[in-house]
Amino acid sequence: MKHFLRKNGKEARLISIKSISVFSILVLFLIFNGAAHGQVLDKKINLSAATTTGIKITAAIKAQLPEVRFTYDDVISQKIAGTVKLTISQPTVKQLLDIIKSTFGIEYQTTNNYIILSLPKSPNASAGGGPGTIRGRIVEFETTQPLPGASVYIVELQKGMQSNIDGYYSFTNIPSGKYTVQVSYVSFATEKVVVEVKPGKEATYDIKLQGSNSLKEVVISSVKKSRAPVSHTSERQVLEEVKQASMVVSAISSEQISKSADRNAAEVMQRVSGVTTVDDKFVIVRGLNQRYNLTYLNDNVAPSTELYSRAFALDLIPSRIIDKILVFKSPSPENQGDATGGVVKIYTKDAKNVKHFDIEVQTGLREGTTFKNVLTYQGGKFDFLGFDDGTRKLPSVVPAYGSLQKATISQQQYAKGFSPYLYLGQKQALPTIQITANYYDSYKLFGKPLSMLTSFSYKHEDQQANIYRQQGIDDAIKSTIPNDAITFENNNRESAQLNLLQNFTYRLRDSSNLQFKNFLLQQGVSTTIEKVFHRRAMADQRAFDNKDIVLSYSQRFLYAGNVGGTHYYGGGKHRFDWNGGLTYSSQELPDQRVIRLQAPLTAFTTGDPNLYWFARGRKGDPEDSENQSRINQGMISRTWTRNNEGIYNASLDYTYKFKPWLFLKAGTFQQWKERKVFRRVYTVHEGDFTGTYSDYITAPGGYGTYVDPALTAFKQQDLSRLWSANYLRDDKTGLLVVDNTQGSDAYTATEQNNSGYALMSFTPAHRKFEVYGGVRIEYDRQRVGAAVQPTDQGGINRPVLVNISKLDILPSVNASYRPHDNWVLRAAYGKTVNRPEFTEISPFNDYDLENNTRRQGNPYLRPATASNYDLRLEFYPRKNQYGETISIGAFYKTLQNPIERINASDRILNSPALITFQNAARASIKGVEFELRKNLDFIPGNLFKRLSVIGNLTLIKSEAIKDSADVANEQKDQPDKRIGNFIIKRPLQGQAPYIVNVGLYYDNASTGTKISGIYNIVGTRIYAAGRGFAADPTLNGSQFRGSLMELPRHVVDISVTQRIVKTIQARFSVQNLLNKPIEMAEDYNFTSKYEPVKTVVTDGVTKVEGDNIASRYNPGRHYVLSFSYSF
Repeated sequence: MKHFLRKNGKEARLISIKSISVFSILVLFLIFNGAAHGQVLDKKINLSAATTTGIKITAAIKAQLPEVRFTYDDVISQKIAGTVKLTISQPTVKQLLDIIKSTFGIEYQTTNNYIILSLPKSPNASAGGGPGTIRGRIVEFETTQPLPGASVYIVELQKGMQSNIDGYYSFTNIPSGKYTVQVSYVSFATEKVVVEVKPGKEATYDIKLQGSNSLKEVVISSVKKSRAPVSHTSERQVLEEVKQASMVVSAISSEQISKSADRNAAEVMQRVSGVTTVDDKFVIVRGLNQRYNLTYLNDNVAPSTELYSRAFALDLIPSRIIDKILVFKSPSPENQGDATGGVVKIYTKDAKNVKHFDIEVQTGLREGTTFKNVLTYQGGKFDFLGFDDGTRKLPSVVPAYGSLQKATISQQQYAKGFSPYLYLGQKQALPTIQITANYYDSYKLFGKPLSMLTSFSYKHEDQQANIYRQQGIDDAIKSTIPNDAITFENNNRESAQLNLLQNFTYRLRDSSNLQFKNFLLQQGVSTTIEKVFHRRAMADQRAFDNKDIVLSYSQRFLYAGNVGGTHYYGGGKHRFDWNGGLTYSSQELPDQRVIRLQAPLTAFTTGDPNLYWFARGRKGDPEDSENQSRINQGMISRTWTRNNEGIYNASLDYTYKFKPWLFLKAGTFQQWKERKVFRRVYTVHEGDFTGTYSDYITAPGGYGTYVDPALTAFKQQDLSRLWSANYLRDDKTGLLVVDNTQGSDAYTATEQNNSGYALMSFTPAHRKFEVYGGVRIEYDRQRVGAAVQPTDQGGINRPVLVNISKLDILPSVNASYRPHDNWVLRAAYGKTVNRPEFTEISPFNDYDLENNTRRQGNPYLRPATASNYDLRLEFYPRKNQYGETISIGAFYKTLQNPIERINASDRILNSPALITFQNAARASIKGVEFELRKNLDFIPGNLFKRLSVIGNLTLIKSEAIKDSADVANEQKDQPDKRIGNFIIKRPLQGQAPYIVNVGLYYDNASTGTKISGIYNIVGTRIYAAGRGFAADPTLNGSQFRGSLMELPRHVVDISVTQRIVKTIQARFSVQNLLNKPIEMAEDYNFTSKYEPVKTVVTDGVTKVEGDNIASRYNPGRHYVLSFSYSF
């Protein structure tokens, strides 16, 4: 143990030393890099006396001094194209610049590696007093880095000047009125801003320029390309895209993301109107849970990253690589039909013809975790990188994954072949660290431009949580039901994640390009759990408490690759888009270890209770409700699970433009998906265990064979030496390892999807009216081959074959009316489908040990269908010049056979909580959405010119209906508990009644300061719906547990970003500022709404009523400090 702790301490110090070293190298690089800038003017250039041009002089300087960057606009470019006569050889840079100045009448400035060429200051911009002044600063969009030498021009007055070495500009003596200020800069898109000058007042307008992705500075072929900015999406641009869209869309831009504390796409999504997340990673659109939403990554369907759903975990995408996110809320023919809630399209930052590198380093402190001692266990040496080094691999002495044969090896071989680590240790939790680096570049390949983006991210995080769990309420009539229990859980997680995004774009010509996009993920999560169960806690009748120690590790590898192209022909009348994709996912739970212990209550009254925990073995008492689980699960279990999935898809789209106001589009999408799941299970029992029914009625030693209780009733302190030949004995006197792998521990599944669509876009009267609609036809076939465990001891597995095939015809239409440039009225209708996931239709029985929950699919699930209706009015003030909007919308959905997550847990049977899936008969959803994005510059004062507010509110009412036939079908295995004919009505599972997001933003481009405060809350939603059975008076409640409900949580995040120097930004943020806990309640009284526990007195009888808190934990405040460097 001491060696183990010393080893972890060394690794912790090593990681800290590495982090400090990297930061120190970066600081030294900046210092030496800055020192070199002052030598530029004195350096000599290899030029001979001759007649040349100003353009060639600048090109020669850049060729021989690659670190130098010239900045000038098109006017300067035309001037220096003239001839220059050099009379000296080997001139210095300063001599050459003086020659250009005298020849063309051009001024120059130098700052760092910049050489700024500009026209002499306009006399109109000189000081002299007057009606008003316009001043401000020109900065880069993403980094707020000042841009010296930018051309600033007042269009109406035809007055111009250049920003100074620090990016400032100032016009004085300007008559009062409104003007258009135009700003241009090499490699940046030209920006126009409407300004207002008042008599005797100073108007300040700081202007941010975005990269244009088109270099205009002169570059000769032998010269290494200079750095250039990367184009990012602004609020104004993304709102213009929403405004011009044919469908109902909500969006968020890179600009808004950069102002917040959000670290990944999941956190970003919570700022979008009508959108939130569950489990901090799955997207919820309009309150519909993740199963109803589809995620695209750069216009390609994102793969499933989860064992239990098809959802894509958005926390895997760092926020720094996101350019924009669009959420399409109304159906359209070109999008896949399995998206009733919405289609989420995430676009990463792209690069065209630029060279750029940026890096961000984050470190964070989490309250209750960082620098605290947390539980851990001996893992592999590469856990900090997110993958196991083989320490936990399936031993070679037992059958491999996919084999259903039992292991036929001795106990000695088990002792030698398996990892011996079963004991807990401690370590000091380190601060969170995340490093993200983005590199953009472009090259010439066969004379054509090839652009690329490489994004790498590494994250390491420790998190500890003390989780309180409760089943049942403390009723005055004390319940003796064993599963009415209280659990205290110490949950410790160490996660590491590596991401690589590699995108290429190859432009064949202006009308044709090819794309190759790759996303790679490796993630590992080590979990150490110690939880103590107080069974029959409400009755105070328990004699023993139980403890589970869980040592778990999950790792996943994901690769998603796509190759595609876009081609225009016939002057843009014909467009072809094609795409081919491959996704491979491998998810493993290698060597998940569970040790099951117990201790008498008397042990907690004297001495150290940790010394009294001993093995939870079989009792031989058939009346004991726990005896069955002791036999099935063993005193120790070790499980290996692997889930491999491959997805192959291809698509082709063709667009024909008849007229500027009319086009047709048609396409096809083909997909093949296959999954293989294998599991191997090994349990540890007393040496005379037989695996027959006799074990239920026979205590250890009852078969006549001596079993040493000193070995079989091992204590927690014995775990460090337990997995050895001393305990695992072939003579049956000690412990026995049993291969419990069954035929039901595997399943295979495939899905075939063949789709086609056709649509038309009709936009007469200069797009005042628009109709965009068509039909999509999808044929889908899902097949699953699995087995069900026997219900009787000694029985055989029963094979189960699932074959679901269905043809869906999905029409949709979107109509828009634009009476004015500021207004858009939209209406939409469309049909969608929702198909079950493999895990939902497979009878595979999976045990989620971390949550003490059993999950099982339902082979009788049917696909759901939905009809969707939308109406929305959008208003864009001031012609969307400042990225403002006000919108109000309404939506209505009807669903047939909606698929719901069901809490099928039984209070009577001594078994873990059970989660499964069932169809309701039908459901309806209706709601309204409000969205506001408004600058506060209408309030006098410079402070309010830099303030903006973004908020959205969604109000939703849903109702799921289960007819009496559905209820009766659910009770088919409980004939004595039928409750007659009635209809169950409650909110749809996963549907929130309201969503609120409000953010206040401060942005001072001049000083590089950004401050944000963001508030979020989501209403109570059903995580897993109860089966809905009425209460049974003989049981003091229902036989089955009620719905599990996620309770509202007030969340406030704040963030402060500050430019330190021109290329470095620092950000400090606090997440979960209010430190509110995450809570889930059990709907004990089946009212489908949360009613806190309370004491009531009726006719002199005191009772406890209401809904108990099923789980509660506080993730703590998270303080994050980050530094980003761009060059």
